Amino acid sequence: MNDTKNRLRDYLQTKAGTVPDAAQGPGLQLDATGTPTKRGWIPIVLAAATIGAVLVLAVPFLTRLADKQPTVADSPAAMPTGPVSTGAPRIPYAVTVHNNPDNPLDTWWAVIQDGKQKVKNPGVRGEVLARLGGGWLVKTGYPDPKKSQAAIVDPKGKVTPLGPTGATYPVISPDGRQLAVAVAPYGAKDSRVVVVNVEDGKETARLDLPMPSIRLIGWNKDGIWLTPELVDSRPVSVWQPGADQPRTVEELGLRGELQVVRSSDVVVQLSGNGIDGYCAKAATLGAKGLELKREYCFETVESDQAAAYVALSPEGRTMVLSTRVAVDIATGKATKLGIPAKFGGWTWNSAVFEDPATVIVLADTRGVKPLAQKMFRCSVTTGECKAILTSKSNESLAAVRP
Repeated sequence: MNDTKNRLRDYLQTKAGTVPDAAQGPGLQLDATGTPTKRGWIPIVLAAATIGAVLVLAVPFLTRLADKQPTVADSPAAMPTGPVSTGAPRIPYAVTVHNNPDNPLDTWWAVIQDGKQKVKNPGVRGEVLARLGGGWLVKTGYPDPKKSQAAIVDPKGKVTPLGPTGATYPVISPDGRQLAVAVAPYGAKDSRVVVVNVEDGKETARLDLPMPSIRLIGWNKDGIWLTPELVDSRPVSVWQPGADQPRTVEELGLRGELQVVRSSDVVVQLSGNGIDGYCAKAATLGAKGLELKREYCFETVESDQAAAYVALSPEGRTMVLSTRVAVDIATGKATKLGIPAKFGGWTWNSAVFEDPATVIVLADTRGVKPLAQKMFRCSVTTGECKAILTSKSNESLAAVRP
């Protein structure tokens, strides 16, 4: 499921009362800009036969969870357990003013706030994703998929395009010096991954794939993680720029998602387990596939969540679930986050780590109109949470990766 589909679903869940009964949602298949592609299933079916031959270079599996859990490499022996600060967030965030609440896809961020820096939107139609190149990585080009492109907005509001047009799913290299994007023109049978330098925009690597659409999940030291879109069978592959072909390491399935952070070799696979059940599996990539470090299963019905989400800490030590639980991957300790019960509405980008010990969480009040959105800072070791920011009634906040 892509960013815009998640954004629309979460918006409609929290603000359903503002949408007229006659309002029409987007098509089932959207590109990263939110535009219905109306892409038929025929090219996908034709490409399915070639996916395995091109991508499958290893048998995907997860090793069974051992009685003695392996520790996560390079994890600190202990994390701070002091009181939680109520100071300003140390991550960037975007503020959206809802001028047209009946059409969330036409309402983009108005301001980026990053510490003392505040930048107005210079005309970008797309999400703010992360800090990059002395500014912030954004997506541009909505609603024309041919104009979709990554770009950097600097502190003065200057927009510098980065990489080819028609690109989606930008991911940043572990050292922050390169950016990879997926390019899949509408109606084409092939896709490609393009890698460019952040400093000068020069293309440094390319991978051509015989499938109509791909999604880039993330980039860590193992390489760029990617998966085909819009098919029931979704093999996850890893491509190291410069290699001839990617290596297939796992199968996501229809309800599966994967979290990859660029500063750790740990990844988290979130998969369905029954109607309301999910399992979060933290793993590292080994010679034979993904090697399981920790598995934590839960049910969304217990937390009044319509869907499950997971966030991984930058050093790969902790995973935070949308059921308000932080799980230490090395020890298995589960810590309940102390966000008041009246706040729910966690969405796909609601939890972003400030540092290994604290996570920023966005939550909405349940059943209250107008909705009040609060930003909480939570300790993943003690579970203490404190509100640090409240949105205005006509605004919403989006956490941005540092």
